[in-house]
Amino acid sequence: MAKIIPITEHFQHFVAELKESFWGDLQGAVQREAKKLFELQSERQRDRYMVSGRYGRSAARKDHRNGYYLRDFVTRFGTLRLRIARSRKRGFLPE
Repeated sequence: MAKIIPITEHFQHFVAELKESFWGDLQGAVQREAKKLFELQSERQRDRYMVSGRYGRSAARKDHRNGYYLRDFVTRFGTLRLRIARSRKRGFLPE
């Protein structure tokens, strides 16, 4: 014989699951967007430091691009693994 559960209990479980799925999805989206923001900011700061654009040749160029290094950054939304832009002579330090 099946147990009959009052509708209010079903509704409470539904609301609890809905809240859990909403906040879980929201946290993941915030982490992705924060990661994009910090990585883009690092690249822009490096480009400003370099003076010349990507693939550009100029006498004013201070240094050369040299890829990225990984750093863990702890936020209230969780730990983010960021790709931080770097320069060859290591003269560039992002803020």
